[in-house]
Amino acid sequence: MNLESTQMEFLPISINITNKKVLFIGGGKVALQKIKSLSRFDAQITVVSTAFDPEVEAHKEITCITKSYESADLDGYFLVYACTDSNHTNEMIREDCHKKNILVCVADMPKLCDFISPAIYKTGNTTISVSSNARNAKKSVEIRNQIRKIYEQSEGHLDKLSREENGYNMKTDSPVNLPSHHSGSKGKVILAGFGPGDPGLLTLKANQHLQEADIIFHDALLDVPFLDRFPGQKVSVGKRCGKHHKKQDEINHMLVEAAQEGKKVVRLKGGDPFIFGRGGEEMSHLLDNRIDVEVIPGITSAFAAAAQYGLPLTHRKAGSSVAFCSGHDLSGKSFPKADTLVFFMGASKQCEISKGLIEEGWAPDTPVALLSNISNPQSRAVISRLDQLCQEKLIIDTPLLIVVGQTVSRIPQDFLPTHEYFVNQDIEQ
Repeated sequence: MNLESTQMEFLPISINITNKKVLFIGGGKVALQKIKSLSRFDAQITVVSTAFDPEVEAHKEITCITKSYESADLDGYFLVYACTDSNHTNEMIREDCHKKNILVCVADMPKLCDFISPAIYKTGNTTISVSSNARNAKKSVEIRNQIRKIYEQSEGHLDKLSREENGYNMKTDSPVNLPSHHSGSKGKVILAGFGPGDPGLLTLKANQHLQEADIIFHDALLDVPFLDRFPGQKVSVGKRCGKHHKKQDEINHMLVEAAQEGKKVVRLKGGDPFIFGRGGEEMSHLLDNRIDVEVIPGITSAFAAAAQYGLPLTHRKAGSSVAFCSGHDLSGKSFPKADTLVFFMGASKQCEISKGLIEEGWAPDTPVALLSNISNPQSRAVISRLDQLCQEKLIIDTPLLIVVGQTVSRIPQDFLPTHEYFVNQDIEQ
């Protein structure tokens, strides 16, 4: 049979997998997503792999066996998921399963699957699944999420869904206005970190909430076009270089108002919500107004900069402590006692930082890294020394990180692209 010419059709059925043995071969990200879907049910899950995603290993109810695949591994299992990173191995698993009359799902190869995993919403004794015949998984998830909203907003009553199909009244063939949110019901606010700018650094959990959000209040320091893929309403409330699009009190009020209307709200922040992101203020205000809040961390620009430019924030031979500092208001404040200092938003305060640290005893020749637009294509880096920050504005791009300490001298030369440069050639390169 020519599989390429075969029309795939998957029969939507419900199978009892309570206490059934389910085998995953391969323990990476692909397996993890399918395991999360199955974890709603009382199945006995075993994973055979030579390496495991940390989340798979951390799952207490999963048995992980470290070994290479062998046909005998299939014996006694009810369902099998072939999730290795080798197409050849996955196809071999499929052939072995068919010899043993075991149904198999082959990751990313629907034409080889005996069954597929739909997008699932399970609550109590109700399970809702949406499938696209393995043609558009993203669309299945979107439809599942919309059904979940309707179900939850209707307090579990699906009478309307059973009478109406695809947004039309079956008797009149006229458009149906699906229920929105109950007046007086309270929604939820997700305080999520977007990271420094590269959408690839967004966490899976934040991405999932963005897909489900009714409204997204986002900062200015984001790849805003990336948000177009999410169906929720987008509202810019960002602040940059002292230019406040919305005051903090206004933002607080907007978050509370949207949640009180019953909406699922994502407050999307650059970096991490709790690293100079005013996440603590917003969380306190929401809790004071009895709004449910969840915080999802983001990759702060300090960590992203360290990774991008090979700059160790701590180093066994150069620094055992690091402190994060605001580069805004420096008047009358002492600096933290740490080997490495990272100043956020310090573009306009470079000279003040230099003078203040030297007055407190830092050596004038202490290495300094000026890093702008971290993780973005226009990112720049200048390596200098502390006493040169008052000589000239070496880099004025914003947002700007200033890293001070001997760990800066540990940046490998290979990590600095050709357009980056050293101002002081005495610093180790």
